[in-house]
Amino acid sequence: MTAEIVIMNREAVAIAADRSVRIVTGPPENPQEIVTSATKIFALPMDHTVSFMVYNNAAFLGIPWEPIITRFGESLGPSPLPALADYAGRFLNFLKTDQDLITPVIEQQYFSSLIYTYYLALRRIFQDSASEMIRELGVINEDQVGEFVAGKVNELFITVASGSPLPGISPSFVKELSTTYDAVTTRAMNEIFEQLPIPDAARVQLKEIPFLYYATFGASTDPASRTFSGLAITGFGKQEIFPSLVSYAIEGRLAGTLKYRQTKNKKITLETGAWVIPFEHQEMVDIFMSGIDPKLTDALVESLSEVFNQYPQAIVDSIETMNDEEKADVKTRFQPKTDELVTRISTYMTNYRASNVAPVINVVVSLPKSELAAMAESLVSLTSLKRKVSGSPGIHGGAIEVAVISKRDGLVWIRKKPYFDREINPQVAEKRM
Repeated sequence: MTAEIVIMNREAVAIAADRSVRIVTGPPENPQEIVTSATKIFALPMDHTVSFMVYNNAAFLGIPWEPIITRFGESLGPSPLPALADYAGRFLNFLKTDQDLITPVIEQQYFSSLIYTYYLALRRIFQDSASEMIRELGVINEDQVGEFVAGKVNELFITVASGSPLPGISPSFVKELSTTYDAVTTRAMNEIFEQLPIPDAARVQLKEIPFLYYATFGASTDPASRTFSGLAITGFGKQEIFPSLVSYAIEGRLAGTLKYRQTKNKKITLETGAWVIPFEHQEMVDIFMSGIDPKLTDALVESLSEVFNQYPQAIVDSIETMNDEEKADVKTRFQPKTDELVTRISTYMTNYRASNVAPVINVVVSLPKSELAAMAESLVSLTSLKRKVSGSPGIHGGAIEVAVISKRDGLVWIRKKPYFDREINPQVAEKRM
């Protein structure tokens, strides 16, 4: 897991990211986790004052992002595009249509692996629930197992089918995919569920579930919902005076249909002079900016809400001279005041956080490029240190890379760890100048 940040004002964009990355490889039934380092900030060719930053998953359909972004940069030619939105739109279209790097075979391998991921997750659900049934009922027969599996499959099918489909993915597309990948789903079901008795109706639903998952984004029950790649695109278009940023969560591509959604869209304007935008882990940035942990705010409001709801009831219940009807009436009359107090506290906490953020943003508006870079690096370092010493799960720390993008200079590296020795590779160093 990584710490990454983008800080923008009217003069420039500062980008910082640690290099830690975790890659899961191997067959779905026996995945292997590799801890390594990777570049997460990528510049387009010099004529284009735009940069890409990757977070969460370092690859797209198993292909590292670097060759994809490099190929996209080559496809642009020397002429800069008018606006950052044009770069974002052109890149999404590149992901949808490229057949050289992202071949149909890679698409099929990706989705076949995804089907196994879904079915392995379902098998774990069945096993855990069956174990619970055995603890409660003792021995269960095959008919009971089949009935139980059918119920679980139907419950999941209804949940997934009721989700909002992604743009461009129609029910007919889902049916077409289900038919195309029928042999894969059949083989996966036979290998993963083995002798598990699955009624015919449930088997039909089970075959369609992976395709319904693919048609929606971020379903709470989706076993693959955390495998997306985060991609932030930031910088200047040719006709833009101020920088902007747009980011996407991109999960995959199948039959030329890209599964993605926009997550952020920030612009610097005359009215909005600065943005501080964390990615992945943002708790330390929130504390730095607002002066209080958002989790503490939520916990405080929740606990006070509970107190305000229980305390009047405890007082009323202790009055022995009142009957139950009178007590119920008083409690009912207390409730609006209780809700009002909770709302007031929540509003106060929100205003308190906003009052702390405003002075920081006012300073960021006027920071020169060098101090923008220093601030970005410090916030990434602080986030990595906090998660490391607090024992948070995941991989943290490592070298931090920092770059600044300005209208005049394009992307300039402030801190970057090369993977090669410049002294013994002068030809590479010269090429990168």
